Amino acid sequence: MFSAKNFKGKFGIVTGAASGIGRATAIHLAQAGAGLSLVDLAGEQLSVLASEIEKANLLSPLALTANVSSEVDVEEFAKATLAAFGRIDFLVTSAGVLRRTAFQEILPDEWDLVLAVNLRGTYLCCKAVVPTMIKQGAGAIVNVASLAGRSVSVLGGAHYTASKHGVIGLSRHIARELGPYGIRVNAFCPGGTLTPMVQEATPPEEMEATAAKWPLRRWAAPEEQARVIAFLLSDESSFITGAAIDSNGGALMV
Repeated sequence: MFSAKNFKGKFGIVTGAASGIGRATAIHLAQAGAGLSLVDLAGEQLSVLASEIEKANLLSPLALTANVSSEVDVEEFAKATLAAFGRIDFLVTSAGVLRRTAFQEILPDEWDLVLAVNLRGTYLCCKAVVPTMIKQGAGAIVNVASLAGRSVSVLGGAHYTASKHGVIGLSRHIARELGPYGIRVNAFCPGGTLTPMVQEATPPEEMEATAAKWPLRRWAAPEEQARVIAFLLSDESSFITGAAIDSNGGALMV
């Protein structure tokens, strides 16, 4: 169980913070003492989250509406974070999109959208914070991949699976390059999680049938995944880098 001291004096960015795993992670890190930049395209939901954090008498976060696939947007929120906090200790790239289109029906524009948000966005966010982390001589990055990146997606299409495999490969490669600077980079691979994105895309009967195939026979709560991300960001995982960490209720085994 993390206490307030775990992230006290630490500052960082969580993308996709308006909902799902990103939102749960932001709340968890704020409760553990972190100062946060909350990033998402859903500006109204982001403002609600920022207000909730402030009302809980935690460090006031920045709420920054941005598109992670835009180089200009990403550079701007990285600069805003550094200007506000004076440092960037961690990054969580949780922003993502899910499309279920069958492979033969995927149009190039839809393919490009999924890869732009899920993979290009991860690349841009990492690239934007690394110079600051190199100057600090320390930093921790967790890129949210998926069970799809370790196998194939049962919910998303081929473009989703391809993007999440890419996130794992990117994370491993930059972990090797950035390790000498004291920067740790890991991919986090959640399995089925009760996020708005998943629930909007999946009929209830399919969700029930899918969970019945997994050893734990249930979907994860976003808060369960947030705790793993926080561990990977913390000093308690100080010798873990270049890893793809699974949290899928045993789904990868079946």
